[in-house]
Amino acid sequence: MAERRVRDMLRHKRVLIAVRLVFFIMISSLALPDFLKGSITPVLPAVLAAYFLTNLAMAFERSQAFFSQRVQACLLLFDIATLVVATAYMERYRQDLFLAMFLVVLLASAGQRLTVSIGGFVAIAACYAWFSLQGKQGASFHESLNTLITGLPVLLVVAIYVGYVTENVAKERRRREKAEEQLTRELKGMSRLQALGAGNVEQDPASVLGAIAEAACGLLDAPRAVVFWRRREEVDLHHARSRDFPAEVAERWAAEADSPAVKAFDVPGVARLSPEAPHPWLAALDADELLLTALADRVDGTRATLLVAWERPHEHLRAEEEAMQVLAQQAGLILENASLYRLLSQTRDLWQSAFQSIPTPVVILDAGSRVVQANPAFLTLGAFDLATMIGSSIWELLEGASTSDGRPLKEDPTGGRLTIPRLNGEFEVTRGPYAGTERAGGGTVWVLRKIPADAPTSSATP
Repeated sequence: MAERRVRDMLRHKRVLIAVRLVFFIMISSLALPDFLKGSITPVLPAVLAAYFLTNLAMAFERSQAFFSQRVQACLLLFDIATLVVATAYMERYRQDLFLAMFLVVLLASAGQRLTVSIGGFVAIAACYAWFSLQGKQGASFHESLNTLITGLPVLLVVAIYVGYVTENVAKERRRREKAEEQLTRELKGMSRLQALGAGNVEQDPASVLGAIAEAACGLLDAPRAVVFWRRREEVDLHHARSRDFPAEVAERWAAEADSPAVKAFDVPGVARLSPEAPHPWLAALDADELLLTALADRVDGTRATLLVAWERPHEHLRAEEEAMQVLAQQAGLILENASLYRLLSQTRDLWQSAFQSIPTPVVILDAGSRVVQANPAFLTLGAFDLATMIGSSIWELLEGASTSDGRPLKEDPTGGRLTIPRLNGEFEVTRGPYAGTERAGGGTVWVLRKIPADAPTSSATP
């Protein structure tokens, strides 16, 4: 976006330089014969030399300072001054010079404002009228006045039309560029939030909140942002700030007992600190506006306030408050997802640790009697490898196993006393339901207890 704007400005500058160069060549060519004859003093050549040098300086100037309205206005004034001097010394080419200068002024004011175009016309027209009414050789005052009455209105209409068209075209282009920049910024901000929610679930809350502050700066096009937060049953505020937010200011604000960040916890929507109601926090950052909105993590009870600061000058937009609310909602969801992920990870680790430490052999099957999980006690019975065993059918894994009355293992749905050659012995097998493998169908848990060789046999399955 910025590169395209620079290209457009450079193209406008090249066109203006080219037209001014043609204007310089035209005046110089008209003035040269009279200067060689000695009828023109060195004043006009000196002015033309300065005019050429300014044009040359514009050609090598690379910054955007050239496009400021102050510089444009100074160039127009210098062009008009050059015209006045040229017409004072070359009276017979007065109308041609004024017409050329009028075109230069229109071109220079293109894309600015209608008042600039009309102002340039009025300045040139005033000089032209003054010179014309002074009288011309062979022309009466009434003839000069008739020329002005018929010519100047036409030029005024052209000036108004050109100024109006160029101003509206420039406004529409600026509006489109602003809308495109806003959309690009919002897309980048939302992409950043999505990446934040997907990639920071394992990080601590301070890191996640710091990333939220950075995302707020990008989404709202603000230079600084900070998140003040505290956990459940805590009194002191912590802070997570963007890169450009001063650390000492954040620490001082976090230590304030009556801080607006704490008050924002219980205020719905967005709170605003602006010059209309002066606040010390504005002066501390030399900011034009501060917006604060609350967000919360309902899983672990963390409460936070997002603060975004804009520099002077800043025009308040209602859309910024709406974007702040959406950002706070998304940030709250990100915090809750991160807390849920940590809670589930802790629960999973606790379950895994407990399952692995059970001394009795245990194997978990899905609804299709395929192995889902087995503890180390079960793996050591038959020297199984867990990686190759997962997904295998228990009937194939314990092939040859039978009940105490000689039936195959697959025909016994309840468990009981089993002879398992693969495990080199007899086992008391207890089966129970397991609902964690699938939503429908569930699975079963098998608990095996080895029966000593000298234990009495039973003819019936318990």
